[in-house]
Amino acid sequence: MSEWHLPPDYIVNNWTDELFDLMTEKLVERKTRETSRPSEHTSGRNMVSDRSLFLKAGHLIKVEKRDNVN
Repeated sequence: MSEWHLPPDYIVNNWTDELFDLMTEKLVERKTRETSRPSEHTSGRNMVSDRSLFLKAGHLIKVEKRDNVN
């Protein structure tokens, strides 16, 4: 119900069974498209693997030992 920003009682009292079936069918289609589409974050050209990132940036990372602070 939150997908349509409507309270459940509104849908029960105002939608026909046919409309509810159509809306749920379209919701499933949209969710299926969203999950099968590559996300913006993974389809960019500036992506590198974790391994190559750490190999290239390894010398840029500085690890400092800190005293035990509570």
